[in-house]
Amino acid sequence: MTYRLFICIAWIWTTVSLYASSSKFEYIVVGGVNYSNVTVFGANATDLFFTSDSGIRNVKLKYLTPELQKQFNYDPDVAEKAEQQQIEDDKHYQENLVASITADFNAARDAREAEAQAPYSDAGLGDSIPGGSALGKPAPALDMVKWVGGKPNLTDKFAIISVWSPKSASSRKWIPAMNELYKNLSGKIEVLGVTTATESEVLKTEPKIEFPCALDPKSTFLKSAGISMLPCVILMDTNRAVRYQGHPAALNADVLQNILKNSAK
Repeated sequence: MTYRLFICIAWIWTTVSLYASSSKFEYIVVGGVNYSNVTVFGANATDLFFTSDSGIRNVKLKYLTPELQKQFNYDPDVAEKAEQQQIEDDKHYQENLVASITADFNAARDAREAEAQAPYSDAGLGDSIPGGSALGKPAPALDMVKWVGGKPNLTDKFAIISVWSPKSASSRKWIPAMNELYKNLSGKIEVLGVTTATESEVLKTEPKIEFPCALDPKSTFLKSAGISMLPCVILMDTNRAVRYQGHPAALNADVLQNILKNSAK
């Protein structure tokens, strides 16, 4: 707002400095409009300012009669340059205003997100994704056509999405831990898998998975989530926002119980 105030002060100062005395007219005609009982209280390079029976007005000097233009020192070249400067000043003001509003919005959004992330940060969870954070952003849609073990209902629920592959020894290593979370946190946090493998490959995997698993043969989910390493888990809150994305070692039972406790406050 300081920039806008500066423009207004500069405008007023220019008006007063160029026309310090007042003039009265029975009427003036501007662009076909008749203003009666006119008292001029200011003028600058482009505009005439006055009161009339219809209130306070300002009009462009270029629309006045030649006689009035001469009386108020109208210069077309000077007026054109002044109008262009006014346009530039207003443009800069609008740009600064948008930047200020955007900065305020982003600061408020970041503050809200920091508050929402607090229970997860307190539990020791960060975002281990290289090259940019997914925290607070919506998790990719789980709209796969085919599921092994049935599609779970995630409405108003926390969810752990385990992205894995039967061909990955590291992925298979974490299946028992995911199975335990699935059994022990049932009704509190849903556990489900996503894999690019076929149904046959999933069913043949040892150890066997006990949680539902979505088949993602075209890697649609993996690409949307920016997953480049396996195994990887995504913790999603009740609003489908990502609260953790990284190695499954971070999501042990104690951490998850702590999150549930803090999120319930």
